[in-house]
Amino acid sequence: MGTVDVGKVVCSLDDFTMSAGLEILFKKGNPLLDRFNILMRLYLEAGLLERLWTELQHRASLRVGGRFRDAAGDMFFAFSVSHLMPAFVLLFVGTVLSSVVFIAELIGNCLYKRRRKTNKAQTIENVVLG
Repeated sequence: MGTVDVGKVVCSLDDFTMSAGLEILFKKGNPLLDRFNILMRLYLEAGLLERLWTELQHRASLRVGGRFRDAAGDMFFAFSVSHLMPAFVLLFVGTVLSSVVFIAELIGNCLYKRRRKTNKAQTIENVVLG
């Protein structure tokens, strides 16, 4: 197909795949525990996981087909932390702006309460003297 490295090709699979996890709990001393451990070790030693992974990569390369002939071209790049930098900058700017607005609201609230107290004191003096 002309693909140099299948591991660098990123594509979505069109078919619906469902993966499910299975947990099996055994109590200590259960006679099935040793048999199950032996079975799982045999699956791993036989390379079941590696075979499934290589089949998935092979299907991905076949699905890509003739769309991507050159894997070293400009179409693909390594995703790194620098690609997330705008999101973090936006998060930081939003945090700073919300902090500034919060502090401004606190200052405004304190000034409003002071003005209200001074207005009350002046009205009381005017009524008493008045």
